[in-house]
Amino acid sequence: MRIIRHTGGLALAISAAMLCMPALGSAASSDTAGSKTSAAGVIEQVRLSQNGADTQVNVTGSGVLDYHVTRLSHPERIVIDFDGSHIRTAERNIKSSFDPVRDVRLAQFSDDVARVVIDLRAHAAFSVNAKGHTVVVEFVSTPAATVTPKPAKDAGVNTTLATPTISLPANLTQPTSALASPRSDDSKSGDTKADTKNTRASSPLLANAPAPNADDTKPSPAGAEVGAASGRYTGEPISVNLKDVDLRDFFRLIHEISGLNIVVDPAVKGTLTIVLDDVPWDQALDIVLHNNDLEKQLDGNVLRIATRDTIKKEAEDRRDLTKAQAEAADVVTTTRVLSYAKSDDMVNTLKKFLSSRGDVISDPRSNTVIIRDIPSVVPVMDNLIRQLDRKSQQVEIEARVVAANRSYDREIGTQLAFALGNASRNSVTGGDTNVGTSPITRFGGPTPPVVVSQGSSSSGVNMPLITNLGATSPTSGISFLYSSKNFALDYIISAIENKGVGKLLSKPRVITQNNQKATVKQGTKIPVQTIVNNTISVQFVDAVLQLDVTPQITAEGTVFMDVKVTNDQIDSSIPRVEGIPAIDTQEADTRVLINDGGTVVIGGIIVSQQRTSIDQVPLFGSLPVIGNLFKHSVVNSTSSELLFFLTPRILPN
Repeated sequence: MRIIRHTGGLALAISAAMLCMPALGSAASSDTAGSKTSAAGVIEQVRLSQNGADTQVNVTGSGVLDYHVTRLSHPERIVIDFDGSHIRTAERNIKSSFDPVRDVRLAQFSDDVARVVIDLRAHAAFSVNAKGHTVVVEFVSTPAATVTPKPAKDAGVNTTLATPTISLPANLTQPTSALASPRSDDSKSGDTKADTKNTRASSPLLANAPAPNADDTKPSPAGAEVGAASGRYTGEPISVNLKDVDLRDFFRLIHEISGLNIVVDPAVKGTLTIVLDDVPWDQALDIVLHNNDLEKQLDGNVLRIATRDTIKKEAEDRRDLTKAQAEAADVVTTTRVLSYAKSDDMVNTLKKFLSSRGDVISDPRSNTVIIRDIPSVVPVMDNLIRQLDRKSQQVEIEARVVAANRSYDREIGTQLAFALGNASRNSVTGGDTNVGTSPITRFGGPTPPVVVSQGSSSSGVNMPLITNLGATSPTSGISFLYSSKNFALDYIISAIENKGVGKLLSKPRVITQNNQKATVKQGTKIPVQTIVNNTISVQFVDAVLQLDVTPQITAEGTVFMDVKVTNDQIDSSIPRVEGIPAIDTQEADTRVLINDGGTVVIGGIIVSQQRTSIDQVPLFGSLPVIGNLFKHSVVNSTSSELLFFLTPRILPN
């Protein structure tokens, strides 16, 4: 933590650690040590070893190596840049089992800078020495980390410089933060060799402090214009006690702490009184800016401070200049012929990107859009047309429609006729001809006591039935008859049973474009006559089986489908109203996700009907077991199910 106090006037007392930092533009910093020798050529080998309890990283080149050393934190690591060097070794990531080194990474940072990053498991002291063509980084158990500059080593003087670890706050390193948004130009960041010469001395961490877990071996762009603060402050804590200090002196203090180049707009004036304890310096900067209606902008490693009115006026001037240039430009007219998109559909989208002087017209006959606007808008329109006027992928949808019908009917009935008589008493008991007559005809033999003559006696006789509960259209039956002088009996059991299974299979196949609905329809149109104001009109109502599918191809190569199934049929069981039949409707509406070439089943529309009817002789039909001899039972069971098997296939362009 740094402690800054001010007791009056313009003098600033800064902590000893802060005073050790050289001014902006000096040749070295407390965090950086380097050598300035001739170009080394190539790095031939990087080797890990142990010297007693100490861990060493040896970097060997084809000549004397020119290097710069930087310590970074969050996570802890040592970055060594070798100017004028190239990496020849094939091994670019070396794992380590020697503490405190976790691994060593190598990469060609730029065309003439080779970078070696030593990742540490924890903060550790270290020293750097040059021995001939080898640079040795040694980690020792000392209270403070040290760096031995090569020039001093070559001169035979064992000199060390303290290297305090100062990490740049996350809100200055994150791409979306206020002080680190990407630059719009192609200039290099502080990681480049050119910026290294200017900023390493004052703030070596500015150029080489990516966000946590970033790859230190890859160059990254520096920040551009700043916006609002991110709300996360991770700068070095400072304690400040200032009274009536000029604002410009406070911003100089921020320069010394952060290493950023500070440019203060001439309109920035005023004094500052502030007392802060253990507050991150970036938070202190935001507090001062907010209290004084100031804003900040970052371009590279240059931080500009200006009033809000100045920033607002500059933005308005830029907007007015752009508008004036647009209004002064000559309007041009151009045409673009579309290949796949419809010009009428494209016009509504293009209109949203025109200037205030622009217009776009559709010519459906030639499928052409006519653009009239200033020249700077035409490239924007061309880019939009290239992106939107593309060939859509097509999907082949194969549908298999199965309507399964099942039916079961069973009918069992009985017929009974008997006659009981006493010849001496002339009494007879038997059936009733109104119920019916027995289908059994007797010829000769014992004559029943009572008969119903069917013609002459030579043609036989049939007895009247007591119960007539036979099956309507029997396919099987069994009869029992008995005849004597005083008693005759006819008993007949008839039955029928049938089963049915029906399948209606159709296999339509249709091809449609991505996000375009495909429809398959089969059935009947029913004419419906209506009379309105004495005018007769006929309309047709669909009684069809219809399948609507809208496929959408996802980025993963799957197909997302909107499916609607409608099955409308004439219901003959309901009486017609003025000749108009009733419509039986079945409908399913769903959305499914399926792999390319996979099959999905859409069903669940099951209709089942079951009916049991019994006709019986009163009283006798209710008797257990024996009652079945006096019954006529009918069982009807039907069920139907509609299934759709859908298989989408994405067709190649």
